[in-house]
Amino acid sequence: MAANDPDPVDPVDPRDEAFPVAARGEPTPSGPGPHLPAEMPRSLTILRDEDAPPVRAAPWREVRVTFLVPVTSTDAATGVRHLLDEPELHFSPGLRRGTLALMPRRSALLRVVLEWEWSVEAASFAVNSFEREPFTTDELAALEAWLRATARRLQLFEGALARAVARVDHDVVRGIDASSPESSLAGAATTARATGPGAGGAGSPDLATAGPAATTVRTATLGTRLASPSPSAAHPVVDVTLPDASDPGWEVFVDATSGQTLGYRRTLDVDGSAYAFSYLVADDVDDVTPDDLVDWHDQHIQRQLLVEDARQAYVHVLAGLEPPVSVQYTV
Repeated sequence: MAANDPDPVDPVDPRDEAFPVAARGEPTPSGPGPHLPAEMPRSLTILRDEDAPPVRAAPWREVRVTFLVPVTSTDAATGVRHLLDEPELHFSPGLRRGTLALMPRRSALLRVVLEWEWSVEAASFAVNSFEREPFTTDELAALEAWLRATARRLQLFEGALARAVARVDHDVVRGIDASSPESSLAGAATTARATGPGAGGAGSPDLATAGPAATTVRTATLGTRLASPSPSAAHPVVDVTLPDASDPGWEVFVDATSGQTLGYRRTLDVDGSAYAFSYLVADDVDDVTPDDLVDWHDQHIQRQLLVEDARQAYVHVLAGLEPPVSVQYTV
């Protein structure tokens, strides 16, 4: 057997062949695979189990956000509020499908779901519960009517929802602890009027008048671990983007002001199972370290959580509920 022939008794782990140390012909690391690649001068690789430890988390921060909603939302849940105990209402929009999932009681294994495809008017209503009859016939009818009206309102004001959440993200990441609406729902009201009488069902006339004179402000106090930027930071706000949506394992760090690419994060995996993350500073950047990239990615995760919390809070107030307890900041 030639000196370079593979050992038939103890062959090289094929997973190691994908790593730089094996590619350069250097000795394969000992121990069970997978193994971490050798560090480059300005890179850092962290095992998945060691990523985002609690010591890296920023302190809790209280942020106060206000949303502009149509006045028709104010009393929208009056007929069902007595059936709800710290409810959680989740809205999942899609290209063709949509779902409203209501957890009406905090201590019950109970879920009320409204699902639709293409048209809210053709939505299906279902109750999933271990109880045989968690609601009476009249209560079920009231819940269904309320969820259908909420679905129509969410569909009509989906653009306002997206703008409100984007505004909260924009403000809070820049250190603003009180985010207020900068525009009215006039655009959505124009859309409602353009649909014509009866286009939105029974709730259409109210929504059609939801312009600046027919709106109200609702407030939610959210808790977040998203840190305020340092005034002396070279890159106060950094966005983490996915240049290719089909490859979520390759992320890019971009300065939100200048648009400069600062670095990259690569997910290392074996057979689709992630085991480590590699952070690499961009070649033409000299004021960033791999540790900066790690911190920015931690903050990116906190931004995503904040966006989801703000979105759910807006869904609640648009449906006529108070902001959900689960996202509110309490001391």
